[in-house]
Amino acid sequence: MKTDEAVSLVKAKLPEKRFNHSLRVAETAVKLAEIYDGDKDKAELAGILHDYSKYDDLGSMYQMVRQYDLDSDLLSYGSEILHGPVCAVIMENQFGVTDEEVLLAIKNHTTGRAQMSKTEKLVFIADYIEPGRQTPGVEEIRDLAYNQGSLDNTIYEISKRTVLYLITKDITVYNATIACLNYYNYSDERVKDD
Repeated sequence: MKTDEAVSLVKAKLPEKRFNHSLRVAETAVKLAEIYDGDKDKAELAGILHDYSKYDDLGSMYQMVRQYDLDSDLLSYGSEILHGPVCAVIMENQFGVTDEEVLLAIKNHTTGRAQMSKTEKLVFIADYIEPGRQTPGVEEIRDLAYNQGSLDNTIYEISKRTVLYLITKDITVYNATIACLNYYNYSDERVKDD
């Protein structure tokens, strides 16, 4: 799928605010790809498409989980977790997106996972730090991403903050997010304080 096709597809489906967010994620992912020698085209495409299913009907998303044999644990979660994996199967099966890195970046942009590809890392981080985000502490994460030279450190900090936030709100943490946190806590590429 070409970038202009992806933009048209997303623009036709998403509310303007979410569409603009998707464009900012794509732009941020491209900036990060330039810094970390990633594939700008893959990062941009995944960034544009990542929230395509954000507002899909929950019942339809559960059907997609069953139809495409996705992780059955997803059936215990709402659209915040489901929209990434569902979007990835829609992009592959309905729109012919075949690039595995792009599909994985879409699938895991919210939860992360252990051993992410570079494109996954770029989109995961971009979704968290795009300029429209005002999450408390986001400036520290932006500084890590843009100035500290480690995707793995940034992923660890995002995962840690996400897990802590969910725990304080008594929200169940998806297993891939825990795996992401644990993996990047011990990553050889993560710069640890002594």
